[in-house]
Amino acid sequence: MGLKTVKGGITAPLGYRASGLYCGIKQSKRKDLALIVSEVPCDATGVFTTNKVQASCVVINKEHLKNGRAQAVVVNSGNANCMTGESGFDNSRTMASQTARILGVRRKDVLVASTGVIGKPLPIRKIVAALPELVRQLDRRGSEAAATAILTTDKRLKEIAVEFRVGRRKVRVGAIAKGAGMIHPQMVPATGPKHATMLCFVTTDAAVTLPVLRSALERAVNKTFNRVSIDGDMSTNDMVVVLANGLACNTRIVERTPEARLFQRALEAVFAYLSKQMILDAEGATKFVEVEVRGAASDEDATRVARSVATSNLFKCALFGSDPNWGRIAAAAGYSGAQLDPWKLQIFLGKELVVKNGGRVKKSAAALNRVFARKDIRILLDLGLGSGRAEYRTCDLSTNYVRINSAYRT
Repeated sequence: MGLKTVKGGITAPLGYRASGLYCGIKQSKRKDLALIVSEVPCDATGVFTTNKVQASCVVINKEHLKNGRAQAVVVNSGNANCMTGESGFDNSRTMASQTARILGVRRKDVLVASTGVIGKPLPIRKIVAALPELVRQLDRRGSEAAATAILTTDKRLKEIAVEFRVGRRKVRVGAIAKGAGMIHPQMVPATGPKHATMLCFVTTDAAVTLPVLRSALERAVNKTFNRVSIDGDMSTNDMVVVLANGLACNTRIVERTPEARLFQRALEAVFAYLSKQMILDAEGATKFVEVEVRGAASDEDATRVARSVATSNLFKCALFGSDPNWGRIAAAAGYSGAQLDPWKLQIFLGKELVVKNGGRVKKSAAALNRVFARKDIRILLDLGLGSGRAEYRTCDLSTNYVRINSAYRT
């Protein structure tokens, strides 16, 4: 059986409840505090930003996940609680400990996340005062409330759930996410690198070993979230965490099995959907863009080129102006650090071949203008050097993005 999309978001899997409410952080009075809870302790893992400036919640979650266990996640929006000194760490620990006390679970089994403005003290008293009501509102249909409460500049909810079979048992994976700006994730596992913020919280009722959970998460993130960029700015708070409570009662998924590959495919499908929603919801964006690189000397080189093009401000400005300036694409590929021979490079705008044999291919201006006038654009670079491939997703850089981010704090 393949993957099937189902309703329910993060509470679609068995044994999870969620809630979201307004506690007083946001001036808009929109929901700004969320909670996700499993009925039983879970196997858990996460990946986190590689930014050397990290919010206290990132540091604390790494500590809490060392034993591979968690049962709840509490999230505030409107305040990143980053670069707030020792008091910021105290406040994150208080969020965890007070949530744990009310739920009757271990403090280290509660993960914490924050998103919003950097450098402002977290109004911890407002959060603590709201926690009893947040727990009271926990509901099997609470995914939408939680998904709303984690948003900042986002304009749309980001939630999804999929179902598949492991043997005769139905297994579900559900998730919610946020992210519309300050998006250029490069995340690694909480166990250490093996090789405005995006947050993603994932639940599953699958019975799965911790090695499978960690491997599937890392691989799925590398193929999806780590291949998107809105503005080239890596957040201090990026994280993806997964809880697996095993209540589907399937035969436990172990490494190097078809079931492990299916579980990873489910995570990839969930993350691919959510990462696309982030780009479609990007601050000020008017276009969704996919950059594909093939024919590179290695996958790593292909990734370098795709990332370089996707994060080029000149290219992104050309996208906004519907100006098919392929020279900016070639230049970005050239300074990417990847092996490249301009005489072998081919560039396609949509289906239109515009660069070959070291120079331009004559095309009518009207044909190229039509490609860049679209809301959904695909760029292909063939380096002609090997079998390496990679894709990146990005958007244009608009005047509205500048407006939003020139007054984010005010």
